[in-house]
Amino acid sequence: MYSCRPLSFYGEPDKPFFCSGKKGIANNQPSDSLNVVTFNIKKARKIQLAISEMKQLGEKTPIDIYLLQEMDEKGVEAIAADLGLNYLYIPIAYDKSDRKNIGNAILTQGTIGRPEKLILPHAKWQNQQRRGVTIAEVNIHQKKILVFSVHTETVAMSRKMRMDQVDSVVRFGQQESSYYKYVLIGGDFNTLFPKYSRLVVGKFNSFGFDCLTSNVGSTAKAMMGLVKPRNDYLFSKGFTLVDSYAIRSSKSSDHYPVLATLRY
Repeated sequence: MYSCRPLSFYGEPDKPFFCSGKKGIANNQPSDSLNVVTFNIKKARKIQLAISEMKQLGEKTPIDIYLLQEMDEKGVEAIAADLGLNYLYIPIAYDKSDRKNIGNAILTQGTIGRPEKLILPHAKWQNQQRRGVTIAEVNIHQKKILVFSVHTETVAMSRKMRMDQVDSVVRFGQQESSYYKYVLIGGDFNTLFPKYSRLVVGKFNSFGFDCLTSNVGSTAKAMMGLVKPRNDYLFSKGFTLVDSYAIRSSKSSDHYPVLATLRY
């Protein structure tokens, strides 16, 4: 039965990991601000278009950290090579229909250390898919930031189970925040409807995290474009928000890149 499933789950806590190592591109110059983008690139299918869009964005606003979801290692490596970034990519499953890994990545102008995979609770009953979080310490601007790239389950799972996944992320972030002045958590939380969006934001707020993307509006297209949900978020501790917005001119995914400028 297992071999017939469209996904194979990677349940090991320490593999597979794909990491560029500490290349000599680290941006360690002092700065008082940080530019962050979270972006679900829909199974890494339009990578070259995504790279073109990310380059155009970078020409206007130099991006320090990207949080990417639904990625495979080839897509991550291509983006990192074209944009000159270090990366950590941790797949959570192998998609047999697309014949590729799928998971979350962190890419940065800084260096990456302490890689970790957080496996979220509950499997999707249809295919036993699990969701995961890619976590790392990013060193940039002479500061250490604990960074999470998150992808939680869709409405195919009950709201209670999905909130259990959010709770797992928030509690892990709260636990680790005692060791870090700066914590950044972002990604696709699949909040198709406003009530669930409010629950997710409320959960983070209750643990002392600021929602950086409260005013960005819709961040994705769903149901043939009839529904425009706010699926993608950035949360933080230790930062002050300067500005945030969704880039709705993007055509490389059914999600839009969401950018936030933060002050240390």
